[in-house]
This record gives sequence, structure tokens and C-alpha cells, in this order.
Amino acid sequence: MNYMVCMPSQDQLSRENCEKIHNILARMSDKYRLNIVPEPVKTKRLSSPVYYRKYRIYKEIRERDGNSEAYLTPEEEAMILSVCRSPEEEELMKHCTYAYRYPASLVLKSFREEKRDRKR
Repeated sequence: MNYMVCMPSQDQLSRENCEKIHNILARMSDKYRLNIVPEPVKTKRLSSPVYYRKYRIYKEIRERDGNSEAYLTPEEEAMILSVCRSPEEEELMKHCTYAYRYPASLVLKSFREEKRDRKR
């Protein structure tokens, strides 16, 4: 089965941030009726804290095409951000690593950067 992975950034490795991400994903699961499964993060070099988890988000994902895009779809971005209650929570979710898991590969995804107007 195909799924999307959400893994908090290692810059956000505090217990408080990990719990916030867990709560945000729980709200997303309730709102969109998704099956989201937390699992421990395993690292080769250092042991991870018990509270550091990655999340499997079981949902329909786009079939992989030859030109795989590096960004989440606008619908996925809206789905993730719609359950955030503050700008701080939005930033936490934007800094997570996302990936599509296909039977033979893992494709990394991220939020699109906001377009900034440059004044000259």
C-alpha cells in the first residue's frame, strides 16, 4: 500500500515540538478520516529519544510519473495547514520532511516556498 511519510526535522527534536506535531496529525486524522500510524525513528549513528516519531499517513497518493515533482500537491499543503491553530504550528509542519512511499522507492517532498516580491 502506498503512503506518505511525515518526519519531524531534527532541528525540532524537543519533546514539546514532537508532541505538537503528534497533536496536529491527530487533528488531521480526525478531520480527514485518515489512518496515521506513528512509529519510532531509527538512526544508525545516535539513539533517538523515545518521543521522536515518524508518521505513516495512509492516503491516496499520486501515481509516480517520469518527472517526479519535489513538492507536495496544493491539496496536501492545504490539508496539513488547515488543522494548524497558530503560525508556530504551521512553521513546525512546513519544516517536517515528507515523502511518498512507493513499492520500489521513496520520493522526498516539501512545501513550496512562498514567492517573495523583491523591491528594487
